[in-house]
Amino acid sequence: MGPNAVLDVFRETDALKEGHFVLPSGWHGSAYLQRQKLLEYPDKVEILASELVKKIAAHQLLNFSHFVAPSLGGLIVGLQTARIMQKSALWLRREGGALTTGPATIPPKSNVFIVQDVVGTGHLCLSTIEALQSLSLNTVGVGCFIDRSLEDTDLGVPLISLAPLKLPVYAAENVPKELAEIPAIETTPVEPFTWHD
Repeated sequence: MGPNAVLDVFRETDALKEGHFVLPSGWHGSAYLQRQKLLEYPDKVEILASELVKKIAAHQLLNFSHFVAPSLGGLIVGLQTARIMQKSALWLRREGGALTTGPATIPPKSNVFIVQDVVGTGHLCLSTIEALQSLSLNTVGVGCFIDRSLEDTDLGVPLISLAPLKLPVYAAENVPKELAEIPAIETTPVEPFTWHD
């Protein structure tokens, strides 16, 4: 499955919208990625997870015990990829300002693989790698469905994605004429999910 076919899956699930959008950041863009929409379809996630597993294997990055996800979207992807590869998956979550595995334990010096649905700037991946290092865990790679990171982002480990999606954004006063001719749609940020007892 090539990058265009991957993006088509996002389009089919209404997770990739195209037009003229005012993004939550205030910047204008010609596309809006609402990845939570894709995660509503387990069959689509499974198809893309299978493709991601093939790419991980092609890069010969198989020497790890756990998939680690620093977000809930990544955990959904991680559970699917872990099931296919017969590995463990866990959510690295924030407690008291620090990323932690919570009650889950991974033996020190274990190799782990970070997985996300979408890699944005790459900052979350970098902070996750640092948190794993502080737990004496070695990150062998990062995998995702869509890579939106900047060209100069260096994670220090291989980044494996199914599709790059480098979406240009513009300040309101610099929107290109062809985009300005399309009525702008305001987008709203998705509220973060929180657990309640």
